[in-house]
Amino acid sequence: MFNNGINGNTDELLDPSLNEGHRIVYDREIPLELRVMGSSCPPPPPPPVDVGTLEAIRCKVMILGENENSFKHCRVELTSENDIFFHYTHSLDEMQFREVQEEQKLMIEFSEYVNVFIKMCNSCIAEPHAFLGVLVMTRDGTARLDFVQNMEYKFIELLSAEFIASPEEIIKQQITYR
Repeated sequence: MFNNGINGNTDELLDPSLNEGHRIVYDREIPLELRVMGSSCPPPPPPPVDVGTLEAIRCKVMILGENENSFKHCRVELTSENDIFFHYTHSLDEMQFREVQEEQKLMIEFSEYVNVFIKMCNSCIAEPHAFLGVLVMTRDGTARLDFVQNMEYKFIELLSAEFIASPEEIIKQQITYR
């Protein structure tokens, strides 16, 4: 039960993101606050909203597996129409999810992860004053996407995902595809 926002174009056949057999389950632009930090140390709790630059970032969520309820792997790609070299990837299988689940004290199972991630993205679109997506990028090519809820008196981190900047070869393939 994915709310995907995709059209099912024949262009998907040419998409280099799908080379490993993944299938797109979500493809939309979402408003993200972009921030740059000097190193890859853990980011501090999100400060007030006016710190980074707000940009519409294309978020493509893909799964590898038989169906939406029993996938083996998920991948998320973030790209920007304003910067064709902006390309970050989040990749997660069930074992990696267990670590994230423990770290973040998530009360969901791996099979629910993609739906929750998509729900967070859609919340940032539907309620931008209540739900924020903050992408904190570091100079070493790592990034962290934090989904944060504004509770008026406090920001609460709902879900975080680690991303890495894609290698030059992947970026070239993506630019050619676009």
